[in-house]
Amino acid sequence: MARLKNWPFKSLVKLLEVYGFKLGHTDGSHYFYNGRIRGKERVVQAIYSNREKDSQSDKTIKIAIRHSGIPKEYFEEWIKKGKIHQEIIY
Repeated sequence: MARLKNWPFKSLVKLLEVYGFKLGHTDGSHYFYNGRIRGKERVVQAIYSNREKDSQSDKTIKIAIRHSGIPKEYFEEWIKKGKIHQEIIY
């Protein structure tokens, strides 16, 4: 998987919200968002710390992609074009 570089905390959260995720709970600097993609309940973590608020680590983004069920290509399209794939939200 190629790197998705320079994803600030706010961009990751905005993408999750666009795809219907809602903040479930927080645990310190870890924010957990709950959503439903392709009929499956999902929980995705975003980290807001001094180290990761401006740029989520590559590892955090990889985990977010895997846990969200949203394909990596959709992450890339959203950040470049603002495109949303409604067909996976149910």
